[in-house]
Amino acid sequence: MNTLATAHEPVRYVVIDDEPLYRQGFDVGTAGEIRQVGGYRSVEDFLALQREPCHVVVLDLCLNRQTGDKAVLQGVRAIRQLVEEFNQRVLVYSAEERPEPVGRCVAAGAAGYVSKYGPDTSKVVQAIEEIGRNGRIVTQSLHDELRCLIRSCPDIRLSGTLEETLILLRSNLSNAEIAERRQRSVRTIEDHKEKIKQIFAAELVSREKGYADLVHDLGIGPGDLVNDEAGQRPVFGRIARRMPWSRGRSRR
Repeated sequence: MNTLATAHEPVRYVVIDDEPLYRQGFDVGTAGEIRQVGGYRSVEDFLALQREPCHVVVLDLCLNRQTGDKAVLQGVRAIRQLVEEFNQRVLVYSAEERPEPVGRCVAAGAAGYVSKYGPDTSKVVQAIEEIGRNGRIVTQSLHDELRCLIRSCPDIRLSGTLEETLILLRSNLSNAEIAERRQRSVRTIEDHKEKIKQIFAAELVSREKGYADLVHDLGIGPGDLVNDEAGQRPVFGRIARRMPWSRGRSRR
């Protein structure tokens, strides 16, 4: 992991966001001692071009809104690569409000989360400085937005085979068509559907959601944020445990 900023130097940060406005950085005012040393539209550009060391990477979760390119590195895979392969401290700064995708992205290794919907940028400036100097957010009130999201998070991991079937179900394909695409029997696909209905009974019945809604809520569709392998994800109840720095108020 990169060294922390000392008390005698500013926290150096980089912004990765596909929106040019956010790549311009943040108005510090009197909120903290931080200095922007880079702004990129993609993780790939950051990894290829950034030369000056930084203490914090401020990362938007969805980086393919403008292009729709499913190959763009974003979401869970982006955070894992930045943290595990390149030893970066990542602050998620996103307008994404779906609990499950946000929870899984942050649990992939981010050091903090701040919503873009705040009234000003003072929170993100404070979070950058705290992560850059301490390696984590230390002000408990900064964790509240994430805690609120986690309380609404289904926190359910489907098996890879159920997930593949669910993604095809969103397209209103028949059981026979899905069976043909997945090279499975129709009976197997029917069993998959029954298991999915049992797991998401509340969402499918009381909330009147369909399969397409579930795929969207879970963030598992092609080009979406939960883009790691299903079998690599934290199992049920583990998202909050992957984020010990956010503990304080119980999710349940």
